[in-house]
Amino acid sequence: MSIKVTTHRLFGHRSVLRAIQDAAPLAADLVRTSVPGRLPHTEIILTTPSGVTDLTIRAAEQALGRRITPQARAEAEREMRRNDRRNYGSTVLARRGTVVILLNARKLTDPQHLGATLVHELVHAMQFTRPGIHDLLVKGLRNNYGIEPLSRRDVRAYERQLDAHEEEAYRMEAALAPRLAHRLAA
Repeated sequence: MSIKVTTHRLFGHRSVLRAIQDAAPLAADLVRTSVPGRLPHTEIILTTPSGVTDLTIRAAEQALGRRITPQARAEAEREMRRNDRRNYGSTVLARRGTVVILLNARKLTDPQHLGATLVHELVHAMQFTRPGIHDLLVKGLRNNYGIEPLSRRDVRAYERQLDAHEEEAYRMEAALAPRLAHRLAA
């Protein structure tokens, strides 16, 4: 398990970057001891809202092992840009065994949000290593980018799994973020 923290197309926000570099190992330890699974190699990238969109699509191309068509790319960009100002972070698959956590620097100026977002996204990273989840997520990507459509039944199963993961991440965020804040204050 390794965690690397970098920036992408971001100027300023050095204090947020330093806070993430300090908090990430502590958050990873908390999540690792509280959530089933293992923490994969993780790259945390602090970026702008448009950087989150761009890097999400790049990571999807890596996970799929192929380029996404321009039409599917444009549709994905439109969909992500609708929500990019409200989005604090996103966890995406990259190459096999690697997860990328994209953090919106404009939303993470408050240390309380930073800790909660880190815990939430690290829980998702742990979830991605569970048996069968990687393949399910790749199938979902193939469906979402118009490469290989899923049946309605499979789409419902995929969405149920995503909802269960999101519910678990929020539950663990509520439990672990205060503990992380306490550790950071000490």
